[in-house]
Amino acid sequence: MMNRHSWVNMTVPNSWAHPFVFQARDGRSWEKMLIGLPDGVSLDGRDMGGWAFSVFSTRLSKQDKLDGEPVRIGLPADRPVTLFRGRGAEREQYRVKNPRLLAEAIGNRTTTNHEPHVAEPVATDTPACALPQIVRGEIADAAPPASEAASAKAVHLMGRLALDDGFTSLMDELVHQAAEAFARDDYDPHAVLQTVADWTGKLADACTEAYGETYTHADILQAAGMALSAITETINEQIGKLTEAGLALPHIAEANRRQRRERIDTYFEERAMLDPDTLLRTTYSLNAPRRRKRSGPWAASTEASRVHSSSMVMSRPRMK
Repeated sequence: MMNRHSWVNMTVPNSWAHPFVFQARDGRSWEKMLIGLPDGVSLDGRDMGGWAFSVFSTRLSKQDKLDGEPVRIGLPADRPVTLFRGRGAEREQYRVKNPRLLAEAIGNRTTTNHEPHVAEPVATDTPACALPQIVRGEIADAAPPASEAASAKAVHLMGRLALDDGFTSLMDELVHQAAEAFARDDYDPHAVLQTVADWTGKLADACTEAYGETYTHADILQAAGMALSAITETINEQIGKLTEAGLALPHIAEANRRQRRERIDTYFEERAMLDPDTLLRTTYSLNAPRRRKRSGPWAASTEASRVHSSSMVMSRPRMK
């Protein structure tokens, strides 16, 4: 018999994980994550792009999400996993009896370079017409897709960035400017990444001078990409505010409202999947977990943990 306490552990890209909260009437809460699957996750020969499932959040998964790292999650090894997509009458479910099969499918997708299939053009007498453009109301990931996993030095440099007052202040400003650019339909992730990489390079130079640490250009780009990805949700929150203030282009505003409605519908669908006993004891909160102000060691300002912003000369972010 399988040990009922065994787990199937895996990691998923940060952009796949979306935190949400169930809150009980007595004040207790259940923090969960919705894991959205992209194209290329194959189960039984079927592409599961667009499907999703949920897991309970852990201390590690929440920290991974906030840090912009791949998110560590676990599934009970002895319970099937229900994937779902669609809303209302169009809702579909797909039951995966063995969670290890899902873990393997995710592992195969994240360890290979997935190239979407593009059909060869077929000659016809019909005049060509442009394919409909998908309008998004939120940023899926503020950074361009990474070509390879981050190096250990890049992760270490990312830690330096997170603790530097000068850098975090610049990133706070970037949140607003990136949201404004997206609301104008003018957000360029490659240009923004280069801006963040310039700041990151200056801090890397300061670390070389202060601590003798050396970083390659690839390390700097990877750290900058992780830092930019980490503010994606904060940028999206600001895009929502700009939409409600009437400061987004009409097609962006419409898409933003549509995506937020869809997310609310998905959250309620997640609630509908709770067992009846839990459902009777809980109320539902649509508020996602908020980033809390750092305290303890993360807030400490010591020479051993960070380079002071005064050691860095940074230009302000410039968005077209």
